[in-house]
Amino acid sequence: GLGHPTGYPIYILLAKLFTLIPVGDIAYRVNLFSAFCAALTVVLVYLITRKLGAIYSAAIYGSLVLALMPLFWKHASIAEIYTSSAACLALVLFFVLQWREANHPRWLFLTGLFGGLSLGIHTTVALSGIAILLFLLLSTCRRLDWIQALFGVFAGSAVFLSSFLLLDFINSPAGYYNTVVRPSLSVWDMTPTDFDSPFERLAFLYFPPQFKGQFFDASSEEAIIRLTDFAAQASWSLWFALLGFISLFVPRKVAPSRWREAILLIVAFVTLLAFAATYNVFDFFVYFTPAILVLVILVGLGVNAVVEAIAWIPKLPSSVPADLGILIIIAGFYPSFDLVTSHWKERTPPVLEGWERYFYEYPDARRMEAEEIVNSIEDNGILFTDWDQAYGFYYVAHVLQGRTETSFHETFPQEGVLQFADSAIEYIEANIDSRPIYFNERPSQLAARYRITGTGSGLFRIERK
Repeated sequence: GLGHPTGYPIYILLAKLFTLIPVGDIAYRVNLFSAFCAALTVVLVYLITRKLGAIYSAAIYGSLVLALMPLFWKHASIAEIYTSSAACLALVLFFVLQWREANHPRWLFLTGLFGGLSLGIHTTVALSGIAILLFLLLSTCRRLDWIQALFGVFAGSAVFLSSFLLLDFINSPAGYYNTVVRPSLSVWDMTPTDFDSPFERLAFLYFPPQFKGQFFDASSEEAIIRLTDFAAQASWSLWFALLGFISLFVPRKVAPSRWREAILLIVAFVTLLAFAATYNVFDFFVYFTPAILVLVILVGLGVNAVVEAIAWIPKLPSSVPADLGILIIIAGFYPSFDLVTSHWKERTPPVLEGWERYFYEYPDARRMEAEEIVNSIEDNGILFTDWDQAYGFYYVAHVLQGRTETSFHETFPQEGVLQFADSAIEYIEANIDSRPIYFNERPSQLAARYRITGTGSGLFRIERK
């Protein structure tokens, strides 16, 4: 089924393909998809940096900076969309640079194709469209180039829309619609008729009422704090990136100035960085990932600029630039070598919070907790619970146990609103005589209407008085 806004239909279908790989269990296979996308992204960063003129060691350096970036490493090991969106962005950048190099419009078709597909992976990738458009305006006047690019966008968008319509039609009982939206429509002043067509549901996913006012809504003080923290985390990488950006304006014997590519990268970086710095959500930091991807490309180019500058020294042995590149790689990563090896041995990514580390140490814990709850309710039971538990319950009940008549719903889907939805009461009224209904926390708001009984499993069942 579709996920929470923006639904991520392309991501879900690609991840579904990975569930067919006969390795581990279903959850492991979807995690594996994240690892695959992370590896693909690292390779593409290397290829992009090489395509922009960097030597092998400089391109390797930039790729390793990304691979060992704690935020990126962490999301390479879990079922999340951030490495797949990074791979999509890297493909867009690779194809548009390949077009610039080969001067064949088919590469612009692929650029547009993955730009359109990104709508079904993560819409932050689409923000790079500003930089891509400017790059094309500065690079080509050929009608065929523009036609191919637009045709690619149309094709990618058509595949995205088709994937959405497919998953919308399947209407999985464990999907976002049924887990969150339908029982609580009145929270958003909606009725079932406001949600009864595919395109109304598409609009709900891509213009979600629960997130209104959060885009570009962080205060200027908060944005400055975020950017300062980002700069502190990047530290010396920013100086390499600045040097790499400047180096693109310098003409070479074998290639002219690549100022257009410099503008492409810096506009993409600034746009993506600005979005993350001003998006008013608690986990804003994950949205720095696409900006980091562009940054490490510039870092690789900065390392290359250092090596090139030293190569200009008269009477320098020809082997020195290559040796220097290797030395920079060693010097750059030696301080973090112990950290990398310890996490590798522990099979955990860095920067884990305490509760996250617990689940790496005891990977079956969440499943066992969910099983304890799921096994305590009837096959046709309904459980209202928190958002971070609902899908774990669905995984145990529907995927592992095949109990597809069991339903789980988020109790309070609108952040900051702890009032039980009128439409949820209507949903309860329609089911309470035929299905047992439970809550994971005592629903005191319903005490005047229903009898509330605690169960041995820690749940609360409601029944008619």
